[in-house]
Amino acid sequence: MLVQGRRHVGSKLAALVGGLVLVSTQFVGAPANAADPIKIGWVGPLSPPGGYAEGVLMKQAAELAADEINAKGGVLGRPIQVIFQDTRGQPEEGTAAAERLISQEHVVAITGEFHSSVFLAEMEVAHNAGIPIIAVDVWALKITAKGYPEVFRVAPNQALIAGKYGEWIAAAGFKNVAFLYEKNDGGQSARDVMLPILDKHGVKYDVVGADPSATEFTAQIERFKSHSPAYDFFMAAYSLAGAYPMMNQSHTLGFAPTAKTGIANSGGPAVDPTFWKNVGEGGKYVVTEVVGLPKNAWNDTTKAFVAAFKKKYNHSPSPQAIENYDAMLLLADAIGRAKSTDGKALIAALEKTDIVLGRGRYTFSTGHTPDWAYHQFMDAPVALIQYDKVNQDAEDAPIIWPRDIADVKYLYLKPGQ
Repeated sequence: MLVQGRRHVGSKLAALVGGLVLVSTQFVGAPANAADPIKIGWVGPLSPPGGYAEGVLMKQAAELAADEINAKGGVLGRPIQVIFQDTRGQPEEGTAAAERLISQEHVVAITGEFHSSVFLAEMEVAHNAGIPIIAVDVWALKITAKGYPEVFRVAPNQALIAGKYGEWIAAAGFKNVAFLYEKNDGGQSARDVMLPILDKHGVKYDVVGADPSATEFTAQIERFKSHSPAYDFFMAAYSLAGAYPMMNQSHTLGFAPTAKTGIANSGGPAVDPTFWKNVGEGGKYVVTEVVGLPKNAWNDTTKAFVAAFKKKYNHSPSPQAIENYDAMLLLADAIGRAKSTDGKALIAALEKTDIVLGRGRYTFSTGHTPDWAYHQFMDAPVALIQYDKVNQDAEDAPIIWPRDIADVKYLYLKPGQ
């Protein structure tokens, strides 16, 4: 009912329309009650064939962040409520998840995701709705290169990650590389960034694409193993559940890691706590990336997060988990500064972000040179590590690249050394 020209929020409006009584508890556009939660959507793989093990850790980090925010009184006097959606690593399910979050749950923002191809589908929905969406651990260049104002990324991208692998492979002296990538946006971006760098340094390579749902790699590995001249390095860019059987099969078939052939996997699974359960001895000597601060550079927020995560879940977080934790805090910070949950207001606040969290000082670029720089966290940390012990936590593994933060003298530790 309207009272003296104003909307009477919270009263019931009854209107007779064609003999039917329509009842509404609130006018469209009326302000929310102070006690109403602020809903934030989360998307990511929580079941196969996607990278569900990592998705679970990211979900746990989001839960932890929301608990901490709410323990301090929430934002704008309202609690944060995270609505989780399992995308199974499938673009069509990402689209459906984003649509449900926006049209049914009425979230004010979305965060999460572990697969570039899925995020590319989700961000189209967010863009059309004008809802800000923060990419947590997706690396395809075109995610930010599209220039959508709603899209922000806290993860590094393939230009920042695959570029490091290419330079390191050359610096470590490898000459003949077998490169296996998953045929999706993330794997193809890794290929497109890395190969020109190998060309620049005169490193020879052969490239094989694999279906993202593949779990059997024996045929490819046997071909690699019998190749002449012999490959001295096996570079894989695989973020899905097949990463574990791929590395396991490479080990059991005697291809890599061996004294003759090194191995790396880019994409995230090798820093997940389930890595050792699935790969065992085959994980020793594997090179992978850590998209976080090295342990010797942890700040107070990093230390507090790791301690709280271990206490709550009884296992270590992955670098991707702290990305998701920070993304939640970034959204809370933006909502608080904007004093609003309006999409445009949140986008404007996110563009002005300047805050130190668990992975360093966050700011988002508003430039378009290169095109992928728009709304990219340009200082996103990346380090290459190499396991030298079975069951080693990623945070304790030696850093081998870049050299200015490396904590060992060698560039690559060969099995048997």
